[in-house]
Amino acid sequence: MVKIFYDHLVLREEVIAVLDKHEIAVEEREELIELVDETLHHRVLDVILTHLPAAKHEEFLTKFHQAPHDPKLLNYLQAQTPVDIEAAIRAAAAAAKQELLDEIKRARKK
Repeated sequence: MVKIFYDHLVLREEVIAVLDKHEIAVEEREELIELVDETLHHRVLDVILTHLPAAKHEEFLTKFHQAPHDPKLLNYLQAQTPVDIEAAIRAAAAAAKQELLDEIKRARKK
């Protein structure tokens, strides 16, 4: 997994811990973790692009593509968005994680 500047705001370990409580084949576990990562990533980018002025989207995406790990990206977003972007990312990630946990629970009841 590639390190991303917002990783400290989006703790995926809770979902992985729940997955690990179930007997899942290694390949399936890896696929599920990849889906968790993709879901969280898309939700975070959606929040960022929702709050970032459209005129700044290309600039941000270029910076992100060049150095997805760069912690300065968070500083950039804080300066460019009208909201507390860290709080918005945390909230979106928490909602996505809860949806994923609910889905895992539903899938295991079947």
